[in-house]
Amino acid sequence: MNNIHITMNNRLFTYTLSALLFVFPVHLVFIFLKNLLYDFGVFKGEKVGAKVISIGNIALGGTGKTPTTIAITNFLEKNGYSVGIVSRGHGRKNISNNFLLKNQNWRECGDEVVLLKNNTSSNTRIFVSLNKVYAAKKLSKMGCNIVILDDGFQHRKIDRDIDVVLLGPENQNKRCQFIYPYGLLREPLCYLKRADITINTKNNLIKDTGLKSDHTLDLKIKEEILSSSSIKNIHALANKSGIVSVCSIGDPGSFSKTLEGININVDKKLVFPDHWPFSLNDVKEINRLSIKEGLKHIVCTEKDFVKLVEFKHHLKIDINAILMKHQLSEEIERDILARLV
Repeated sequence: MNNIHITMNNRLFTYTLSALLFVFPVHLVFIFLKNLLYDFGVFKGEKVGAKVISIGNIALGGTGKTPTTIAITNFLEKNGYSVGIVSRGHGRKNISNNFLLKNQNWRECGDEVVLLKNNTSSNTRIFVSLNKVYAAKKLSKMGCNIVILDDGFQHRKIDRDIDVVLLGPENQNKRCQFIYPYGLLREPLCYLKRADITINTKNNLIKDTGLKSDHTLDLKIKEEILSSSSIKNIHALANKSGIVSVCSIGDPGSFSKTLEGININVDKKLVFPDHWPFSLNDVKEINRLSIKEGLKHIVCTEKDFVKLVEFKHHLKIDINAILMKHQLSEEIERDILARLV
């Protein structure tokens, strides 16, 4: 199989910044000083009027923060809590805008925010903002007694009741256990001591778990799929040939392993950077490849489906999204409820 990697237009800036940080790692000083000041109480997290649960990680890449946020939100609402979610809206236009989510397009709110909306109840309030303190206070005033921070472990300006840290496959790779740009860590592993709950996610995709955690979660897939055609489930998709996988998530390797695990044979792979804003030029490239290679079906994540489906009338092949089961283990559910008392 061929891998086609499509890189960002600002790759020169990205490479230059990485090179500068490699030679002059000033960010390490900032990380150390920030945590030192909070740990010794010089700075304190602000209370927002609601219980706060932070879902985060310690590494760059996808560890399943958004799916875990969805699972915890749905679980808590079933137990009588009123839940609001704070998201910065990765990949959106007008990044400085602050708003309560209604029916905004993914370009305005970000692909992950659409994913949150599509997989939570109509009662769930989602506030999109870079300013997590402002957003959390807004949600609290709207009546949310639980505020969940999607990607909040490094954001210490908010006092939180539960810090949940997810450990994905990249955390088990010893070569990656250094601070960026030397590795994939956002901050040293010793700062995991701040976490109240640690969870090894995608546990069924990992051979060896070097880092121990409080809980584990397997990545599980639903039988049904999202499709722009008449394909209804993963079994029907597994019987198809001429499949190209299209992926723009933080952990494309796990997506490939997932497809292998459900017996979907991929003929070609297209790997885009995380939160890639698909355009007509990308669609033309997919169409060109599909004609050249005889491809008939795209298989992608749900996060990519919400963006690609806008181009279904321009694409010469159908789009099919694998859906995750957003479930917690009973042990994690009990742990969370016990800490909210």
